[in-house]
Amino acid sequence: MFFFELLGRDPLAYLVALAAGAFGLVVHNLFQAYLADRYRDGEPRRYGFLTVEPRVHLDALGLLFLALLGFGFPRLVPWRLFGPRGAQVALMGPLGFFVAAFFYILLARLLEFLGPAASSLALGMQVAGSLMIGHAAVFLFPVPPLDGARVVYAVGSPEARRFMDQLQSYGFVGFFLIFLVLNLTGILPAIRAGLSGLLNALFAAMGL
Repeated sequence: MFFFELLGRDPLAYLVALAAGAFGLVVHNLFQAYLADRYRDGEPRRYGFLTVEPRVHLDALGLLFLALLGFGFPRLVPWRLFGPRGAQVALMGPLGFFVAAFFYILLARLLEFLGPAASSLALGMQVAGSLMIGHAAVFLFPVPPLDGARVVYAVGSPEARRFMDQLQSYGFVGFFLIFLVLNLTGILPAIRAGLSGLLNALFAAMGL
């Protein structure tokens, strides 16, 4: 429970990370809603997902999980696209998390130049960036209701879609068990490490 423990160590850093993490959930949805709208799917615009209104994007239970565990989830962005376009819209979600991680960690590194006075802010942004990398890795998995599953629904075979339906029928218990297996087998840490390496390579290319 490292993230919640941060509240006792550095309350300001915790609040900064929590606020940035919540905004990262909004960014995830905005990326998906924007591309769906570009593909002339009117559902995101109709339900307000092209705005930054928190009540549209954020889910109360998802925020509670974010506050306690450092992993949350937004409301699902509605769209009616199938095929490659539907898959592209789904994958924009993890991309949104990755972009948020980039800017959060970039801001953290810039704040470090201000010295001890900004240390809590820098730590909060650094933690938020790490949380967003974790979200990007998890949301790639084909487990309902994650973005990876929406990719399968968009371009998968009928058999693959039925398998997604079976996974979805187990609800949160099924999601938790699959998440636990992926974590214990090292698959999730490996994907997270790969995304972190890509991020570090971008910063190295920028001389940061």
